[in-house]
Amino acid sequence: MDTYIAAHTPVLLEEVIENLDLKQNDYVVDGTLGLGGHSKSILQKIGNTGKLYAFDLDARNMQEARTRLRNYEGRVIYVNDNFSTIDHYQKVLKIDGVDKVLLDLGLSSPHVDIAEYGFSFKQRGPLDMRYSRKQKLTASMVVNGMSEAKLVDILFKFGELKYARKIAGFIVKQREQKPFTYTDEFAERIKPCLSVKNATKELTCIFQAIRITVNDELNALNTGLNNIFELLRKNGRVAVISYHSLEDRIVKNFIKKLEKPLETDPLKAMMSVHAEPKIEVITKKIILPSKQEVEDNPRARSAKLRVFKKL
Repeated sequence: MDTYIAAHTPVLLEEVIENLDLKQNDYVVDGTLGLGGHSKSILQKIGNTGKLYAFDLDARNMQEARTRLRNYEGRVIYVNDNFSTIDHYQKVLKIDGVDKVLLDLGLSSPHVDIAEYGFSFKQRGPLDMRYSRKQKLTASMVVNGMSEAKLVDILFKFGELKYARKIAGFIVKQREQKPFTYTDEFAERIKPCLSVKNATKELTCIFQAIRITVNDELNALNTGLNNIFELLRKNGRVAVISYHSLEDRIVKNFIKKLEKPLETDPLKAMMSVHAEPKIEVITKKIILPSKQEVEDNPRARSAKLRVFKKL
């Protein structure tokens, strides 16, 4: 595997730190540790008496982050698992509650830069796309083994592709001739059925759909948000950075549901009366990266930050 990238630029770092309103002694969850860029700044803010619970599915990312955060050893509890399982670790680690949570969704830089992960069609890598080697489902199993109907479903739902049926049919015809082996080869072989003008964009959507399927990302996000909210203390804050409309829609709907919860009293419900809000939205408008940040770090261009506080 290639060498890990030396530099790492966390997305919307200043905005995350400011809107989380971190205090000395805070107990914080970084649900998507990655290379530890956000975590380092969080640790600097919460002081020696604060604690960080750092989750990441990717063991190699976690090892690299641990090296980068070695000066904070003893203040960080590392969990090599998806943040959606936090309810389990609450019991195992005897977590009483947490004050702040960060979720920086999607791929980390090594996933894109290191060909062996199999996330990129711009370089040769295996059709893998797993965040964790413990996972059984791979991208190869999706493109070579799933039925045409299932492929249509995931391309339409998770790739938001208008011509999902046409693309799925073409994938099936191609694999009948010869199974797909590599990311770049898969991309090259399905290009004839894509729009000449938008081939790169469509390939990005196809790879996104496969990645979401392999890692069950949207279910994990739904489950994770609910479990995190249960663990969050009063006045605790959650910051979520999303990178595509499917993620952002889940976050937006979750916030809406808690900001204007449905009344459980049948009479009040008939009168369309909402129950007391359970959260306060901190980011009245979505926070987007500045032009300067996008210039410095092009991968930040699609980032959207939403922050809310538990009441």
